[in-house]
Amino acid sequence: MSEPASVPAPGSATSLTRSFDALTPEVMRERGSLKWTYYPGDIIGAWVAEMDLGTAPAVAAVIQRCAQEGTIGYLPPETAQAACQEVARYHREAFGWDVPAEEVSLLPDVLSALNAVIAFHTREGSPVIVPTPAYMPFLSIPGHHGRDCLQVPALERRNHDGSPRWELDLDGIEAAMRQGAGLLVLCNPWNPVGRVLSAEELSAVAFLSSRYGVPVFADEVHAPLVLDPSLTHIPYGSLPDTDPALTYTATAVSKGWNIPALKCAQLIASGQARARWEADPRSAGLSHSASLLGAQAVLAALRDGQDWLAQVRRYIRTNAELVRQGLDTADGLEVTLPEGTYLAWLDCRGLGTDNPARFFRRRAGVAMNEGVTFGDAWDGFCRLNLATGRAIEAETVRRIVTAARQRPVSA
Repeated sequence: MSEPASVPAPGSATSLTRSFDALTPEVMRERGSLKWTYYPGDIIGAWVAEMDLGTAPAVAAVIQRCAQEGTIGYLPPETAQAACQEVARYHREAFGWDVPAEEVSLLPDVLSALNAVIAFHTREGSPVIVPTPAYMPFLSIPGHHGRDCLQVPALERRNHDGSPRWELDLDGIEAAMRQGAGLLVLCNPWNPVGRVLSAEELSAVAFLSSRYGVPVFADEVHAPLVLDPSLTHIPYGSLPDTDPALTYTATAVSKGWNIPALKCAQLIASGQARARWEADPRSAGLSHSASLLGAQAVLAALRDGQDWLAQVRRYIRTNAELVRQGLDTADGLEVTLPEGTYLAWLDCRGLGTDNPARFFRRRAGVAMNEGVTFGDAWDGFCRLNLATGRAIEAETVRRIVTAARQRPVSA
């Protein structure tokens, strides 16, 4: 017998929206994630880059099946190969990038790949270029290998509607390459400013990479999360003017399907870059650190999790609009909403606060990331996570706006 028409089918858009809308801070704290338990008390967790929205039913089902059947041991070669083939298929169909499966290898996470590229596949002692604001580990990892981190702050531009837009400082990147840099870290979609980089920007990077012989490490973990329907993610390595010998692409389903704990990212490299990667046992051996459960989740997400992801993108877009409308009513705040990712970049310089993230945590009970942790030039900014339930997002906006309006002059 079919279900009554008034009952949403499990996994339907209506069912998902209702489940997301039902989320409360109390529910999230009971789940026990770092984002919701690190700060005690009545604090809304809006800092760590993970979603509060669970994962796709297909992914949840494979996790449950593996646990029930005891399939939680080591990763067999055939499952690893199937995951690589699925990643290749997904990139071909979603982004038009024809990636042979043999050019894909598994990793525990993206940062393990970055560590390996810096340590084993760049000139010893050479600096690492990081456009900022940047994902925090990109700024600290070079130092772990005795490398200088050359921060290149983004250029602040304006869209036609007057909203802020952050662009790569290509002149600054070129100047850093002239200094003898050994690597450029390129994040696209760009955490935390949410840009989906254009073909023109990416081609300009490729030109500089080839001209100065500087490899590019492209972090594309947020590629499935392009929110703007008019935009498409362009993999850096797919461009015809990209030099394969100078290109390493890291990707994963961890952000799009919200499963970073399952430890199965991917590295895409071809030509000489692939040959060097495989020839060094320290980088090639990373494939043995990927998890069986993670590889199974990759297969489930890419094969059967696309409808869920589309619904999540729509939900986050609506959250973003709610944030825009709310924060537009508060003086001293300007928000950059993401074209891709679920992260908003909040300019709080107009508030006159020494540490806006601390101010909002103490006065509003909202925990966001401090801008200065994304680079030296970004004091006065905060990163706000939009991937939460609608009621939580509305309360977040209410608290931020109230605190901004009531701030003392010397806040």
